[in-house]
Amino acid sequence: MKKLFVCVGLVTAALLIGNDVNAQSKNVQDAFSKFKLVSPKNDAEKNQRILEEAKTFIDAAADNAETKEDPKMHFYRAQIYMSLYETAAQQAMLSGKADEAKLEGYKNTSATSFLFCLNEPKKKYQGDVKSMIEMKYMMFFEMGVKAYNEKQYEQALMMFFQAYDAKSMVKMDASEAKNNAIISLNQVVEKLTKGETPDFKSAIALVEQIRTAFPTDIELIISLINIHLRNNDLVSAEKFMSEAVALDPNNKVLHYNLGTSYMTQGLNEKAEASLNKALEIDPAYKDAQYQLGAHLYNWANEVKAEAGQLNSNDPKVSDLENKSDELLKKSIVVLEKYIEINPKDKDVLGIIYKTYYKLGNAEKGKEYKARFDAKE
Repeated sequence: MKKLFVCVGLVTAALLIGNDVNAQSKNVQDAFSKFKLVSPKNDAEKNQRILEEAKTFIDAAADNAETKEDPKMHFYRAQIYMSLYETAAQQAMLSGKADEAKLEGYKNTSATSFLFCLNEPKKKYQGDVKSMIEMKYMMFFEMGVKAYNEKQYEQALMMFFQAYDAKSMVKMDASEAKNNAIISLNQVVEKLTKGETPDFKSAIALVEQIRTAFPTDIELIISLINIHLRNNDLVSAEKFMSEAVALDPNNKVLHYNLGTSYMTQGLNEKAEASLNKALEIDPAYKDAQYQLGAHLYNWANEVKAEAGQLNSNDPKVSDLENKSDELLKKSIVVLEKYIEINPKDKDVLGIIYKTYYKLGNAEKGKEYKARFDAKE
């Protein structure tokens, strides 16, 4: 992943205001003086050192009874902690190692102070805060767009994610940045999981990292499902399908995909239940009709074959044969609904006429056999 070129602190420092100093606000002024030294001309270590020194002063001011409710203190603290958060977040994305407690602490402190400025009665810094957040948002967003257009999807992901953070921390709408971040993430996942040497482990780790911010986002869960399917890890794919279904129980496609996953694993009852659920949501869902009908038909044949392996005197034979017939009857019900919508599907016509013959209904068998032959 390429090194980022974000100018942490440059925009916020330019917006700092005021130069008055009194004995009670010395720590506030010292924090401001330090923070002004942050510059894109410095190396990362120097900027980090400056931010830590600014943090020491602003923390002292936040603990001081005379300045802890000072809007100016909160205005400066919000910016210092935002820069600390942005720096730590970039380092975490680059290294793949994140100190979640530290990141959350920086973010929460910055958000608390920004919200203080937005909500305090005199609203002295409200306009400055809104302008600053909007400026930061647009800076990161435009960098994200540029990176995406240049197919630098990892960098685009980070930029859109930081744009999202800038607004969401003060409860401003950032849905466009979030959506673009997930689009960029999916491009990164594509690169990692396709080709001659796919890296499924890194793809999973990256999606899980983004999920810490959006734990219930259905698109991220679907991304994990697709990764595990590409890796032929059906057990993990099923786990995330179940999680997705729990979050979006009326999503017919999720129930359908979960059903096909169960089919692949030989979990016949679960497959039937999931496909039936998809059809409960949309009775005319032809993919689910086809899949369920074919599944019940194949399952019936498996049960019939199992009965054929037993001694003819075994009492289980009758039970298995009856079960096979019941499965065939259920298959016919579903497939006849399917063929009403798709009358030219020769494969399904073939299954239907064979099923009727197996069930001893020669009249219906001939009817569908004639339709099957007419398609040749």
